Amino acid sequence: MAQRITETELILPSLYLMSLNNGVITTPELIQKLRDIMKPTGEDLKILAKRNDDKFSQKVRNLIAHRTFERFGYAEYNTGQIGITNDGKLHLQNNQDILEYLLINDFTYADLTENLRKVEKNQNKKKIETFDENIIIQEGTKKLTQVAIYNRSTILRNYAIQYFEHDNRINCRCCNFNFQDFYGVPIGGGFIEIHHTKPIFKYEDEDLAHTLELAVQNLIPVCSNCHKMIHRNWSKPLEIQSLIENIDANGIFVRK
Repeated sequence: MAQRITETELILPSLYLMSLNNGVITTPELIQKLRDIMKPTGEDLKILAKRNDDKFSQKVRNLIAHRTFERFGYAEYNTGQIGITNDGKLHLQNNQDILEYLLINDFTYADLTENLRKVEKNQNKKKIETFDENIIIQEGTKKLTQVAIYNRSTILRNYAIQYFEHDNRINCRCCNFNFQDFYGVPIGGGFIEIHHTKPIFKYEDEDLAHTLELAVQNLIPVCSNCHKMIHRNWSKPLEIQSLIENIDANGIFVRK
């Protein structure tokens, strides 16, 4: 059975939602917005006996009832609202890149909660570094403002392309599209997008080469169209095998 979410995994997303709401939020608002961004599944959606709450919303209520925010000094409850403190803002700031990476990439509920747990357990220990393919794709402002993540992600991307390339060619794992064949070498040569099937982190003192070796097990090369289809439904990312089966059933293409 999948491990249920705990109050610990809800801390950072809650602080994030407070910051987006002028620093304060009500419990009903927090429950709904956490549900929207966390996308709970399984046991956490089970309705409690003689209650209107499911296990997920009850866990959110426990953040207030157990004074979890106050215990860490991250937020305070007052007159029906939870307000983020300066310590909470600092905690969020220190982990903003990690949280955005986890939320933007549409990881499964299990992967999301597991990695939020790792982040909270790691406080005041080792710095966690992220890799984000979205920064590479978008470049522009993100490249300038998040140079460290961009550089790490570029290293991972180049390693992944080299790993997945065969005879200097790299095709989409879902539809077999090849940018070089379609656009020619000058424009499309060596281009592909890299989809993260699971979150990829690196602790600051860990060996990068070892991280890269492990990371490629959770990456797949995909074309831009397939990547968009995977993430089209934010609340329920498409499984790779399901996408391949739909392409096989409906697509007009040549699979080599």
